[in-house]
Amino acid sequence: MSRKKRYFARAGVLAVAVAMVAVVTTPVVGGAAPSVRGFDGTTITIGGMGLHNNFPDGANGAQGRFKAFNDDNEIKGLKIEYVGYKDDKQDPSTSLQVARELVQQDQVFAIIPNLSQYTPGDYLTQQKVPWFGWGFDASYCSPSPSQTLYGFGYNGCLIPPDPKRMPDSGGQLYKYVSEKSGNDKPTLAMFSNETDSGKNAVATQASGYAGAGFDIVYAKGLLPPPPINDVTPYVQELLTSNDGGPPDAMVCLLSVDCLPVWAQLQANNYAGVYQSTLYSDLLVKPLSGTVASVQFVPFAENTPAQQKMIEQIHAFEPDAAINSGVAASYFAADMFINTLKQLKKSKQEITPENVQKVAAKTSFEVEGLFGPTKFPDSFVRPTPACTAIVSDNGTAWETVEPFVCSSKTFKVQQKFLDTA
Repeated sequence: MSRKKRYFARAGVLAVAVAMVAVVTTPVVGGAAPSVRGFDGTTITIGGMGLHNNFPDGANGAQGRFKAFNDDNEIKGLKIEYVGYKDDKQDPSTSLQVARELVQQDQVFAIIPNLSQYTPGDYLTQQKVPWFGWGFDASYCSPSPSQTLYGFGYNGCLIPPDPKRMPDSGGQLYKYVSEKSGNDKPTLAMFSNETDSGKNAVATQASGYAGAGFDIVYAKGLLPPPPINDVTPYVQELLTSNDGGPPDAMVCLLSVDCLPVWAQLQANNYAGVYQSTLYSDLLVKPLSGTVASVQFVPFAENTPAQQKMIEQIHAFEPDAAINSGVAASYFAADMFINTLKQLKKSKQEITPENVQKVAAKTSFEVEGLFGPTKFPDSFVRPTPACTAIVSDNGTAWETVEPFVCSSKTFKVQQKFLDTA
């Protein structure tokens, strides 16, 4: 081969090598490699899960936020693809099955929103799958501040499995009930269902409400899991829970099953305060006369951040209801996007492990919407605990106690653990 031909041959090999290196080292958003499950270098695959009976439209919030992220090109070169929101039927085995489908079949990078009461946290952690949602099971919780958990609730760990102290979740309700009843030590009955999670919720929350100033006269996992044909006997138990009479207030720690209980209480002329977490315009009529506890700025405040959230959700689904589940879903998606932006800013690779590491030491907040929720402290309990009370006047919800955050905590009382 002539010198000239050998030169061009070597140049051709070098050009191919350079091209191969260029392909391998072409930077992608955040520096992530295409081999990451659920991320091919340009598209992140996300799926959600939860109880459709309670949150049938739960994914609307997340999908609205993701649509806005994609449409506005919030991180150049990166898109989020949503593969669906699966029903876990409030069953532990179904929840695990659904999680496996999302991970193994759909190849999701993360689960958003997670609105399940039975999150298979061990499995998801083993697979290194972050989940963002509403922290009402123990998978969001740790006995001490941890930087290893993969589950992030927009308001932190709500149901710690063995807490020593609880946050001030009942302070705003105490103000409202004490003023309304004229009693500086108002009586309170709290109830949930008979599942382990439900009993634990009552046992732990009771200490927080007692610390706020209530006289807790009843705290039990009262109702069986749904479906429930007749709530009459359970309502009668509540109406006689205060030494044979009704308490000044009741707190329902259930979801849709709070509705038939309230209907029966009305039929029995209950005049006290009834609180649930069912905060939705679709339920204004059936919940007329009740109050709701919300861990975000009430919709009636109509802040710029709320207007933006509602616009983004309606851009995805014009007829979407705006309720607590949809809001929690939106917050979860926003937390995830916030984490991605931090990875991009710090030039870290986009991997599930890095998402977990960054989120586990972040304070999440959107002014006029929710937070601050500070991790890793919020793995132990909401830090701080942020609450507002809204009242249903039969036509609309109105704020009766504004959104405030409290750093107070109260020691868990053994008597509530023994009776729940």
